[in-house]
Amino acid sequence: MIAPFRSKKSHHDVAQFVEADSPFVAAKREWNERYGDYVAQAKNWRLAAIFSLLISVVLGAGTIWLAGQSKLVPYVVEVDKLGAAAALGPVARAATPDQSIVRAQLASWITDARSVTSDAVAERAALTRVYSLIGTTAKPYLDDWYTTHSPFVAGAAHTVAVTIDAVLPQSATTYQVQWTEEQRDRDGTHPVTTHWETQMTVGFRPPSDEATILRNPMGIYVTQLSWTPRL
Repeated sequence: MIAPFRSKKSHHDVAQFVEADSPFVAAKREWNERYGDYVAQAKNWRLAAIFSLLISVVLGAGTIWLAGQSKLVPYVVEVDKLGAAAALGPVARAATPDQSIVRAQLASWITDARSVTSDAVAERAALTRVYSLIGTTAKPYLDDWYTTHSPFVAGAAHTVAVTIDAVLPQSATTYQVQWTEEQRDRDGTHPVTTHWETQMTVGFRPPSDEATILRNPMGIYVTQLSWTPRL
């Protein structure tokens, strides 16, 4: 009896052959060959764009931070009797100012804050100096005072001259200031003398930029005050 003919190809081989000749497989192969590189390149470009954006954000933040840092380095130049430079060096960060300097600064501040002049330009310059030494916590008190006691309105009727009587330290940051005010009409007549005092608290913040150095070189700020007539 003759045995039936059997193909040497297995069912697995036949399935692979059929799959290889399938039009869907051929189309997939054609798609991968034609567009696969484009898809991969697009993915790579998207990743590159994301990394570039992250780098730009980091660099931008760094630039903003550097721009906010002070680049001003003050130097002290020591000169001899003939005016020639004898020594040069950077200024070390300022410590708390000496008490005598603070007292002089507060005396000058009270004089500017309480004086009244008929010259509007001079009055405005004095108020600019006053607000350059005022802290944020004391500013509302000063704003309220000037709202009800405008020196520009008062200057149209009279002037006020201030004489500092005493600047007394109460603690490392608290001072009592006493002064005398002499009010006169604009023609210098009808003098009226009053006495005042205030308790002041000061804070210290060394200047970090050129504009602040010009306005408040010692970094002394009035943080609390309350002035009242003194009997």
